[in-house]
Amino acid sequence: MRLNLIALSGEGCAAAMRLARQFRKLVPLMFAMMMGAAVHPNLALAEGYVLGVQDTLKIRVFEWRPTTGTAFEWVPLTGEFVISPGGNLSLPIIGAVPAAGKTLEQVADAIGEKLQSQVGLQKRPNASVEVVAYRPFFVNGLVGQPGKYNYIPGLTVVQALSMAGGVGPMDSNVISIQRDALISSGDIRTLAEERLGLLARQARVEAALANAASVAFPPELTKLGTDPVVARMMTDQQALLDTQLSSMQAELDALSQARVLALNQVESLKSKADSLSKQIELANKDVGSVNKLIAQGLTVSSRELAANQNLAELEGRNLDVALATLKTQQDITKFDQDTKEVHNRYRVAALTEATNLRDQLITNAEKAKTAQSLINNLEARAPAAIAAVEGEHPSDFVMTVNRNENGVVHNLTVDANDLIVPGDVLTVERPRKETSTGGNG
Repeated sequence: MRLNLIALSGEGCAAAMRLARQFRKLVPLMFAMMMGAAVHPNLALAEGYVLGVQDTLKIRVFEWRPTTGTAFEWVPLTGEFVISPGGNLSLPIIGAVPAAGKTLEQVADAIGEKLQSQVGLQKRPNASVEVVAYRPFFVNGLVGQPGKYNYIPGLTVVQALSMAGGVGPMDSNVISIQRDALISSGDIRTLAEERLGLLARQARVEAALANAASVAFPPELTKLGTDPVVARMMTDQQALLDTQLSSMQAELDALSQARVLALNQVESLKSKADSLSKQIELANKDVGSVNKLIAQGLTVSSRELAANQNLAELEGRNLDVALATLKTQQDITKFDQDTKEVHNRYRVAALTEATNLRDQLITNAEKAKTAQSLINNLEARAPAAIAAVEGEHPSDFVMTVNRNENGVVHNLTVDANDLIVPGDVLTVERPRKETSTGGNG
């Protein structure tokens, strides 16, 4: 990056000079930010990473020149450089700079100091150094593909083993057979767990069909009740049955309450109908009495009209009550039908699920049978390879790392989740069998 001071004339010159003085104050902060990014590059490990042979570094060198107000970049020193087998960086102008065993910050300081001394600069230039490619690591021993591998920050032992083809014999045919055996064994374990889940579901469906409040799980599950996975299966299925029963009971309770209200309404309508019947009977008598009085000339015809109107109104109200009673009785019948429908709906759902579960159990058994047949076939072809798969696990191997720290090689026993650092040599081997010595007594 080159920053030039804009030359001005007249009144603008003084403003430009003030701007230049402010800019000079900001330049050290800019360089500090640039150097901070160099010390913590994107690919860098934790602070204090020690460089080694074959690490590839990206270097940039800048010098602030206050006389011209520019940041001058030393282009010959800009680029990517690899630490040589001798542990040095071979740089233009300044020559060899020791790098192996040093941190990024130490190398950056050494470059600035050597350039200042070599060229005779008044102030030390600022150098930025970052790792763009780490030195490789190595894997040997009982792995699929021993050799040299490019390092990735955060690499663990198990990831390194995965890059090297995994732990085991190096014969490609044996590896292929063992891989097939492992896949089939994994399928059998998966199918066995799937079967337990299907059995738990089947027990819950059978409880629902029997209108039972609790699930009666088969012995195949109960004898594994201490297993957290199986225990969780049974707990979940009992909770699901409780939820289904609660949901069905809530629907039935709502229908039952509505039916009770309808029955009460029918009783009320019957009482009203009885009352209207009595009133109609009285109205009929009144009409008969009025007709006799009219025939005798003792009353006027208007009274006859009023008596007939009253009778007609009472008969109409009685008809409305009869219709309302019929409608309410139809609602009661509908509530009874809905109640049966709720029972049938849950039963049909349970029967459908039971059928699906039977099909899934049959499919599960066929898949398990096929996987077991594959293993039997592999055992017949290569019994030793299959025995190795069944008898050896990653824990049966010893994994060690040779690590160079400050020129001293340390041999460390590592686990699968331990970190690998650049330059490590990871070795996988079988544990040595201890031989006991002793006399006859």
